[in-house]
Amino acid sequence: MCFVTVPHPLGMISKEEVNAKVDAAFDDIVKAATAWTPAKEKQDAQVKPYPAKRFKFSGTYADVNDMFQKRKWSLSLPIVPPTVDKVAAMLKGTKRDPAEVLWVVPPRQGMLTVELVAALGVMAGAKPEHMPLLIATVEAMADPVAAWRGPTTTTAATVPVFFISGPIIEKLKLNPGTGTAGGENPVTNALGYFVNLVGDVVGGSVPPNFDKSTHGSSADLVAMVFTENAKENPWKTTYAEEAGFKPSDSIVTHFSAYLGNANIDHDSKTGQRLLTTLSTGLLGSASGLASCLADYDATYAINNKVSFAFIVLCPEHAATIAKDFPDQRAARDFMRETAAMPYKFYSQETCVPGKDFGPYDENTFIPRFKKTESIKFFVSGGPGKQSQIWVPFPQVFKPVSKKIAE
Repeated sequence: MCFVTVPHPLGMISKEEVNAKVDAAFDDIVKAATAWTPAKEKQDAQVKPYPAKRFKFSGTYADVNDMFQKRKWSLSLPIVPPTVDKVAAMLKGTKRDPAEVLWVVPPRQGMLTVELVAALGVMAGAKPEHMPLLIATVEAMADPVAAWRGPTTTTAATVPVFFISGPIIEKLKLNPGTGTAGGENPVTNALGYFVNLVGDVVGGSVPPNFDKSTHGSSADLVAMVFTENAKENPWKTTYAEEAGFKPSDSIVTHFSAYLGNANIDHDSKTGQRLLTTLSTGLLGSASGLASCLADYDATYAINNKVSFAFIVLCPEHAATIAKDFPDQRAARDFMRETAAMPYKFYSQETCVPGKDFGPYDENTFIPRFKKTESIKFFVSGGPGKQSQIWVPFPQVFKPVSKKIAE
């Protein structure tokens, strides 16, 4: 690949400064577009993705991990050595062809085969029975709607987030209760590490190239995974059903998000009050990109509009809301209407009401979202008054859900 580097800062500068940066880079851009070709030796060096190369190595477990890290085949966490026998055993967990290319992973465009999924799964600590979950996760990441390239190369501390719903939770003994997104469950732990092995090792997105995250986060090592607490969902409708699947289906839902925003409400006694405090948190999430009137059905990210939000409700908060809103959609619609603030508190570059909105001034209350579909509820976790708000990277227009094979 060919790149033209334009030095930071790129935002919060005047038009004159922008023009100067364009002028300085223009000749290099023209040259890259018209004259650049890949080096011949690199073209000739391409190898087929299947079968993966086998090699012999002698040493201790620590030696194996040191070798993998030096070759950039792993991250800074230890791995389980992907021996030929272990990978073969993993492949027994799926009927998919080991040679099948599931994804050409950006930004490096590494080819991810089913065999490589098995190898990375072994490295992350997964077991053969986890293969359907790993494959469905890759399919969600690979979906064009997930727009993986943007979140994985941005300067923001974006986080791969996954939500698991359905019978697979009991089948694999996942944890939908206390500490659901923590590091104690071996399956979701392995899944979270696997995700970043795919993105960083196969896709090549590591700082400083091509991951440009200003700060990064621990989720760059182990992605966030939430498990649905269906038994304590007062609306009795799983997220899988809300997403259009059957109650018997197991699904994984994915999007890349800005770091989650906590809602710690021990005081609200009614659903209306609790939804109001949740709305306040939503308005502050990704505040510099607090775009207004975002349309859930938009097909392009004009003005960096954040088009939806996942509200991860603890069961106690969900129960408080359900007392006053037995219809979940009515609760989500109330929150959408309540998530509004005066125009002066929005970023003036990202909140641009259209002509159909009518007259407004700095004190006019403007909603963040246009449609109820932008508000998603997911009941997860254990006892307590703690909920979370997750909003996506602007290029991610909708969450992506994939069915997990039985």
